[in-house]
This record gives sequence, structure tokens and C-alpha cells, in this order.
Amino acid sequence: MKEVQRRELELLAKICNKNGVPLKLARDLIKTAEKHSYENISASTRVTEYQELIKFQMKNK
Repeated sequence: MKEVQRRELELLAKICNKNGVPLKLARDLIKTAEKHSYENISASTRVTEYQELIKFQMKNK
């Protein structure tokens, strides 16, 4: 299992570097997405919340 997690982190870092996105921001967004995906909210509300979260995180970097 640790090998899978290590590989996921490597791939995420590679994608972040390629697109100029901070790794911490990407990890925070993924954690938030996982948390929200299990809540009982509509897909459009979830997308709006993700967009607001991205804007907020980008302002704070």
C-alpha cells in the first residue's frame, strides 16, 4: 500500500510541476474534494465550492 501512495505522490508532483501548481495546493484540493464527495450536496454546488476554494487558495499563495 505504501508503494501505491508513494507512486501517487510522485505522479501528483510531476503533474503539479508541469502545470505550475504548488504541490501543497493540489494535495489540499484533493483532500477537500474527497471530503465533499461523500457529503449529500448536488454536483453543481460541489463544483461551485471547488471553484471558490481554488480562488481562495490561489490568493493565499
